[in-house]
Amino acid sequence: MASSVAGEQKQARPGFFKRSIQFFKDAWGELKRVRWPNRKELVSYTMVVMGTCIFIILLIFGFDLGISYLLKLIGLGA
Repeated sequence: MASSVAGEQKQARPGFFKRSIQFFKDAWGELKRVRWPNRKELVSYTMVVMGTCIFIILLIFGFDLGISYLLKLIGLGA
């Protein structure tokens, strides 16, 4: 088995620039296949993200106030 692997010659890899150009060509081809959202979908998705961010902000703010209050009750808060 080792002799069959040793007998094969390695193919040379293309150069850095050739590989870079091929990468960007492939990436551009993939971007052409993407289904981009229309304006209505984009606004909807943006509202979902904004709503989620506001919810998380309020949740963390609430936890922070609660923990601060508990620490003050036991004498460790400022």
